[in-house]
Amino acid sequence: MASAYLDGLRGLAPEIALTGTALAVLCFDLVTRGRDSRRAGWLALAGLAATALLLFQQWGGERHVVFGMVAVDMFGNFFKLFTVGALSVVVLFVMNDRRERAHGIGEYYFLLLGAAIGVFFMVSTSNLLLLVLGLELLSLASYSLAGFHKGDKRSAEASMKYVIFGGLSTGIMLYGISLLYGLTGTLDLTLMASGADSGLVRQVASNPAPAGIALVLVLAGFAYKVSVAPFHFWTPDVYEGAPTPVTTFLAVGSKAAGFGALLRFLGALFLNDGVEAGVARYGQRIGLLLALLAAVTMTLGNLAALRQPSLKRMLAYSSIAHAGYVLIGLACMSAQGFSAAMFYLAAYYFMNLGAFGFLLYFEGVLGSDSIDSLRGMGWRAPLVSVAMVAFLISLTGLPPTVGFYGKYLLFVEGWNSGLAWLVVVAGLNSVVSLFYYLRVAKALFFAQPSERAAAPQPVLVGFLALLGVATVVFGLYTAPLQEWATRSLDILTGFDKGA
Repeated sequence: MASAYLDGLRGLAPEIALTGTALAVLCFDLVTRGRDSRRAGWLALAGLAATALLLFQQWGGERHVVFGMVAVDMFGNFFKLFTVGALSVVVLFVMNDRRERAHGIGEYYFLLLGAAIGVFFMVSTSNLLLLVLGLELLSLASYSLAGFHKGDKRSAEASMKYVIFGGLSTGIMLYGISLLYGLTGTLDLTLMASGADSGLVRQVASNPAPAGIALVLVLAGFAYKVSVAPFHFWTPDVYEGAPTPVTTFLAVGSKAAGFGALLRFLGALFLNDGVEAGVARYGQRIGLLLALLAAVTMTLGNLAALRQPSLKRMLAYSSIAHAGYVLIGLACMSAQGFSAAMFYLAAYYFMNLGAFGFLLYFEGVLGSDSIDSLRGMGWRAPLVSVAMVAFLISLTGLPPTVGFYGKYLLFVEGWNSGLAWLVVVAGLNSVVSLFYYLRVAKALFFAQPSERAAAPQPVLVGFLALLGVATVVFGLYTAPLQEWATRSLDILTGFDKGA
């Protein structure tokens, strides 16, 4: 018994390391009374590096479930590494954000690490109770981070809206989960649809309406987390009002976590090896619903972004549109579609982190996030601006960037799955996005050179240049990311539930 317990703890080593790091950062900040927050940032980075090392050690190992709730598999590992990478970049952004130096930011890192712990459990469980607990841990930390600048009205407004809408979406999701539990008698997704006598199988065969209502309510909770229409309304205000490093985490890390949990939810219910045929067919109806949401989401996001004078708000609507693109892969309801969605999320990591890093850099220089304030600044900060052009081209989906190949995979899988109409809508939306993305490039380079000097920030500039290079390199050499996404999709096969 003791040996089994210790084996379980070894399976949770990354989560334990991340929790220990969060507590260490909090204690360090209390002891130093917030006077040495930069060292707290380095401590957070060291803990994230240790967590990443433990995740790499687990990669490719035997798949199993720890304590009957937490799955140790390559799918969860994919999103955990994604989160660690995104969070490391966000911590670097916080440490190099000149405006944040006016605030005691030691607890900043504690809240970010707390959000990451929630993400780790969200993406690694098929138990709906633990999924909700992980989601709430992520959400509570995010609410606090959005309102971190307590003296800023926009930040306070962002936090308030986030709390109200987040509480509403969680309530809707919990009601859906309670219905699923009542219909199936279990909170374990792998047991709901597996076997001819499972509760979901009987329900779908006799009266599918209650199961449909429950699933729609749960999907509404996921839709809120990943900014899918019509649950996107909080996104522009929260992204604009929150500190830019927090916005970066919400747009990249939090969104990827939501999609990771949604992929596991859909895969366990409708695509797993043990799923009964009737439930799998019912999943195709869910796929059609997701396809409709994808079309509405990407169209609304792109059209709204056209009119935004604020770069931060434009990127908020852009993130809504990209949620619609990712949904194409989910709407396919196939392993290939899921793999394409995961590749696109990995591509999104590089281009969106870079875009928000560019915003952070020029907010510190200009004190504004308006696109007009960037006029001529491309000649004053050429390295950062050229990297931004690469990010914008990738976000549009043009070669030779990683965003182009990501969209190519999604479009191919959508077409092969009989969603040609959705692929056409996505293609037209990509054309629309070209107008507002290249508006930023036009302001940078096709205007009279600015008289303002760009302050030197070598760490931030170097990192943005590295992200820009990665955006192009992974667009030309796609094999590593594609193989990683494909190998990580191991949730669609059964495995031993011991440990």
